[in-house]
Amino acid sequence: MFRLTGKQSGRTVAVADIGSSSVAVGIVRVVPHGGARVLVAERATLPVSERSLEATATGVISLLEETATKVLATYAGAAERPKHVEAAYAVIHSPWTRSKTIRATLQLPEELRIERGMISNLAQEALQADAEYQHDKVLEAGVIRVELNGYPTLKPVGKRAHHVAASALLSECDPRIRAGVAEVLAKVFACPPPTLRSDTRALLSVTRESSTLPKEALIVNMTYEATNIVVVRKGIIAETALVAEGIGSILRRIAGEKMPEETLALIRLLALDQCDSDACEATKAAIARAEPELARIFGETFGHLSASRRLPNRLVLVAHEDLAGWLSRFFDRIDFAPFTVTTRPFLPVPLSLESIKELAVFENASGDVSLGIAAALVNMEEYV
Repeated sequence: MFRLTGKQSGRTVAVADIGSSSVAVGIVRVVPHGGARVLVAERATLPVSERSLEATATGVISLLEETATKVLATYAGAAERPKHVEAAYAVIHSPWTRSKTIRATLQLPEELRIERGMISNLAQEALQADAEYQHDKVLEAGVIRVELNGYPTLKPVGKRAHHVAASALLSECDPRIRAGVAEVLAKVFACPPPTLRSDTRALLSVTRESSTLPKEALIVNMTYEATNIVVVRKGIIAETALVAEGIGSILRRIAGEKMPEETLALIRLLALDQCDSDACEATKAAIARAEPELARIFGETFGHLSASRRLPNRLVLVAHEDLAGWLSRFFDRIDFAPFTVTTRPFLPVPLSLESIKELAVFENASGDVSLGIAAALVNMEEYV
């Protein structure tokens, strides 16, 4: 059993990562200077089976309670005087959430001093005018970028301008997941109601703060049930799309009668050129049969997203580690060039722990990229 020793500074928070059919929970130390420190972590996945979205939601909430309870017990036994968990956060992925950016502008008659109320009122008007999302399902709504006279600024209040533009992130969430996650985390960790965030917000924040990730990119975030695609331009979300194709459906296309876990392992070995058995050859043939349909599905989405403006060439891929290698080759090899700004193929960048090591580190826990992104977001929100 490891021991948490030494001076424990900063705040201790619980962080949950809620996927489409899996959950991860960690106890995280967030500090004013430096990245988040993940002390204890655990990920659990629902058994692979055909189930309704409602049944999946119920299963995810139950799995979250089991995992959170296990993580808290591990943390309590890992230190002589473990700090009480002061707060809880959760990052929720598709298909439970969807997000978009709303932009509003204000033209002033002359150069005037910008007041805080101008920006909040501008964003509020834009959010109220939105007719697509159901307001009773809104998970988060807040300003993520302000431009004065066409130039972005982090501190607009007090500056002078004649033109103000505010971009706000709007996200909605499945009410069952939102209520269940909030109830479980508050109960298990005996803390105030948790702060809930969308995966889009987390990815945007981490991409913007990381020194290694591109600031203009197409983010492909693949969960078990679906894929959330986000176009980031100049550090803000320009377009989003949800593709009803994820890890589960891809495995079903390829696996046939094989177990999904076996197929995942074979795909990983093929990507590493370390597989030459008959099973590997069969999997390779199944992948070749599945790729044209996958290319059509993603190509239609890329075509829609690039209708008004071509897509960035850099593609940030967030996917299961066993699929990441093959998916990188897929997006690089398939002819999606007509959709990119340079009319050249995508340049995939699989998001890894190495990509975010300056923002989050795992100390005594197994690394988990998605949970690391969530921990990094919490650290930024607490102290930046």
